[in-house]
Amino acid sequence: MHKSHLTKQTILLLGSLYTTQFVGFAFFSVAVIAIWRKAGMPLEQLGLLSMLSLVWVVKFFWAPWVDRYVLQNHGNYKKFITIVQTLLVVAIVGVSFLDVIEDKIIIIISLIAVGLLSATQDIATEGLAYKILTKKERGFGGTLKTIGGILGYIIGAGVALSIYEKIGWSATILMLASLTAITLIQMFFYKEHTSKVEIHSESISWKIFYQFWNTKDKKLWLIFLILFPTGMSIANGLLVPLLVDIGWSLEKIGYVKGFVGSVLGILSAILSGWLLKHYDRINVLIGICLFEAIAFLSLLFIYYGNSNIVLNALAISSIFISYGASMPIISALIMDYIEKSPNTEYALQFAIYMLMGVVAGGSGVSLSGVFGYDTMIVVSSLFSFISMIFVLLFFKGIKYERD
Repeated sequence: MHKSHLTKQTILLLGSLYTTQFVGFAFFSVAVIAIWRKAGMPLEQLGLLSMLSLVWVVKFFWAPWVDRYVLQNHGNYKKFITIVQTLLVVAIVGVSFLDVIEDKIIIIISLIAVGLLSATQDIATEGLAYKILTKKERGFGGTLKTIGGILGYIIGAGVALSIYEKIGWSATILMLASLTAITLIQMFFYKEHTSKVEIHSESISWKIFYQFWNTKDKKLWLIFLILFPTGMSIANGLLVPLLVDIGWSLEKIGYVKGFVGSVLGILSAILSGWLLKHYDRINVLIGICLFEAIAFLSLLFIYYGNSNIVLNALAISSIFISYGASMPIISALIMDYIEKSPNTEYALQFAIYMLMGVVAGGSGVSLSGVFGYDTMIVVSSLFSFISMIFVLLFFKGIKYERD
């Protein structure tokens, strides 16, 4: 058990890293889809574009190199994160010179570049968090990660989308780049603790990708990482094109999805962190799955033309509440399963979780063009119900340390 180095400075730094890593990527992978849908792009193509988020999933392939770099630099992350964050800012600035409608191919390539850089920053950030946090602090770290991710989403897919039609493409992108650059200032003043991260050099190998899952508990954990994000991701993927198709303006989508829903997501993450201190993690998971199975069906109100803004906002918010409540416990459990290589093992587990999210989200959009939004909304609820049954059947006997 390593000593905690959680100070006000490190809390602000981790929060900033978790936020800015997602600002640019959220805009390119979510807001741009809304812009292109409004310009007439078919749902089937939008579904394929959603798959570009896979660049975040495959980050575990180069995570061993990050582990090696950290090992060679005595467990220090500052220089590596600073370099990657600088490249991320430069990549975002470069997109400001493009035309959002005419330069679609170049923007897609830029999306991949921004995704690779933000994913690499995340690999190092998780390693830094693992270094800073004690086991009892991981629930708080997961809450911090969740809040940072939602704030990044608010800025990239909410604020930016809301102001895009007013200030234009270039000004919006430069604003996102400026916000991403704030973290560089924090890194400059950050004095990283010199204690070494416990990384076993012999474990930094690509064999870990399949050897990691060699116990029964980890195999069950793997199945859960496949099942659990599917329902939430289908519901989330349907939301933007559904709102566009029923006639919502981009500004209205940005406000309700970016502000109202995200604020509730942050509050649910804080509540989830509190619950993890007082209740068994498995019971918390069961409660989240049950909530999803019921709440996602409320999206049908939007699809069938309900005009009550409060009900619509609550339906949309169910996605953010689900994400906010689930990520602290998922992040904490992922860290609990780490044995030898923090960057690689965290990235490997989270890659499975995110892979299913990306595939389910993109497939949900594409399949809605065939089966309809209503069918896919029911499917999203069904997957959450199946996840709950799986936890009840196989996880009730597993004891995890509370934070």
